[in-house]
Amino acid sequence: MLPYNRRRFLQFLTATTGLTLTSHLWGCSSPTSSPSQNQQLTKLTIGGSPIVITVLLAYLSEQPKIQSLAQEVDFRLWKTHDQLRAEAVSGQLQISATPTSLAANLYQRGVPIKLLNVLVWGILYLWSGDESIGSWQDLKDKKILIPFRGGLPAQLFFYLASENRLNPEEIDIQYTTDFTQAVQLLLTGGGDVALLAEPAGSGAEIQGQQKDIPIRTILNLQEEWGKATGRKPRFPQAGTLALTSLIEKYPQVIQAVQGELSNAISWATENPTEAAQLGAKYLGLKAPVIERSLAKTPLEMVTAVEAQEDLEFWFSRLMEQNPKLLQGKLPDAGFYSG
Repeated sequence: MLPYNRRRFLQFLTATTGLTLTSHLWGCSSPTSSPSQNQQLTKLTIGGSPIVITVLLAYLSEQPKIQSLAQEVDFRLWKTHDQLRAEAVSGQLQISATPTSLAANLYQRGVPIKLLNVLVWGILYLWSGDESIGSWQDLKDKKILIPFRGGLPAQLFFYLASENRLNPEEIDIQYTTDFTQAVQLLLTGGGDVALLAEPAGSGAEIQGQQKDIPIRTILNLQEEWGKATGRKPRFPQAGTLALTSLIEKYPQVIQAVQGELSNAISWATENPTEAAQLGAKYLGLKAPVIERSLAKTPLEMVTAVEAQEDLEFWFSRLMEQNPKLLQGKLPDAGFYSG
């Protein structure tokens, strides 16, 4: 994978057009060429990060129906949000698992992508080995480890903290590069509490047991969301994005992706051990960790169009903490794909 260069990324954002991306992706002899419905892609690149949703994308990439749509199907992992941004802008990554707020941020910045669906409805928890911590007020003066400065975990945390009358100035926040670093610091005493998604949370719990550290969930942020908003205890956390050029020129690929992801959820739910083994193959995590995580992960396939109201409410609450998160406004209808 190409290294991410921030200056180059910003240049791409201001200078790259959908037409440029299209010609780069498909290698067309003419930028106005229009593939037939049955034309096979030269290459289809599918990606995800080391979280549970990526098991579904890995399953997708191995399905004969998907493989028949391209001469080559390449599955890859991205480890940081910057890496996903750079690869989406350059056209290297055509379909990817993504936090929904990150997809909206990319769209608002002019990156030619759309959100295809929501698959994961909340997998964020606060974990700690300190038995004295069990409520929001107990977090005062504690060191909280939060991955991805300015990202979804932080925005959700501050929203819920404010709803529970916890002053941000009373909290000691340490940002980490990713969930893995947060787990390592939690286990070595570098923080009192860690905000973790699955499977990182289950991984921390299992590693804690091995080291005689009683790592446990102290707050379920899905339940806290329900209490704070009066809505169901779930939120549209993650789904799948695709390049607009792929959606427009190869609708048969998108239709197959949506169908196979729905099948992937059924398969993972009915065969958690096999799903965990598949995840271990790609994610660099042990199968028991992934299997435990799958049991805690609410999976449901909802197209982005169908989930639009949930997504807009979700984005609105996050923007209360950071108005610049989505360039100051909600994405328009063009962001949501069916």
